[in-house]
Amino acid sequence: MPTTLHIPQHPREALRRTSIIAEGLLNPRGVHAEDDGSLLLVEAGSGLPGDPFTGRISRLPVDPGNPGTYLPRETLAQGFRAMNMQARMLRDEIMGLSDIAFGDGRCLVCQTDYVAGSKLLDLRYSPPEPVCHSQGNLNALCYHPGRRSWLAVKPDTNQLVELRPGAQEQVLVHLPNLAQNQEAVPVTLVYEPATGAVLISLFSGELHGDPTRKGVDFADKAGQVIRAWPDSGRLEVLIDGLQLPTGLALDPQGNVLVLELCTSLQQPLRANWNGEALHGGFTRFSGRLLHCDLHSGEVSILARELDTPSNLCLVEGAVVVSEGMGLSGRLLPTPEGRVVPLEGRLRRVTL
Repeated sequence: MPTTLHIPQHPREALRRTSIIAEGLLNPRGVHAEDDGSLLLVEAGSGLPGDPFTGRISRLPVDPGNPGTYLPRETLAQGFRAMNMQARMLRDEIMGLSDIAFGDGRCLVCQTDYVAGSKLLDLRYSPPEPVCHSQGNLNALCYHPGRRSWLAVKPDTNQLVELRPGAQEQVLVHLPNLAQNQEAVPVTLVYEPATGAVLISLFSGELHGDPTRKGVDFADKAGQVIRAWPDSGRLEVLIDGLQLPTGLALDPQGNVLVLELCTSLQQPLRANWNGEALHGGFTRFSGRLLHCDLHSGEVSILARELDTPSNLCLVEGAVVVSEGMGLSGRLLPTPEGRVVPLEGRLRRVTL
């Protein structure tokens, strides 16, 4: 029987050096490292009313004279729809461009658009052209070399789906509800070469048990990372006890790097919110990056005090983290009692 790695209450700290490599971003999400070390980045957009088409795709050229740093962002494509889900979810949720992945000689970007329909965009074209279509929310994307297809997770239907250009979307797995009957809500997936499976982070949906806690009614530490085999649909729980896991990556040894969005939930953005500094559902500046050694079972904290981290990208000797989720520029409380504007950024964490 497979062994599940349980996140301890107090993992050991093995904090690594971090640096901010890009600021002033609009809900940064997926990042892809090119062969020369430059980064391709998708941003969902600002979420500001009256300016819905702020999603963009950018490149951050590597700075050849300063390892680990990058030149200013270059816009490759822009004008993609950003959708602010605050009124529905009562917390910081901006949907739009969500992830970017490389495979089969092409780089694809996934976009959620409830108006025009979700799609995969091919960066070989300028502007990027849709090559696959889907209904609902395409939250994350990876290429599966064994199947020569693109796999995505859909958090509105709790599905692992397969997409091929020119073909209909295929549902491979419908993820079952979790222990307290809350929806699984898949967030991110990565291909695992050693098994041919994909690893999927499960956010764990709202309990809907207390109307007064709408927007923040989540079970504590109910998140998981599961392993799913696309060929058979078999599932197993790889890691549990996570607090709202988002981004995933595999290090060169096959161990799991996983982001936790925050430590707790508080201060939903209700209908009468008028712009005051609130956490907006997720406790700001409380996320962390965990290293989970699948061989020894040891869990280490590599970075903490991250602001709503969402995506991970491995680069040489480090990992890049997307931070800062929500309505761009709105006021946030900090742990030190200050107030700062919400801003998207990329952080480099040395491994």
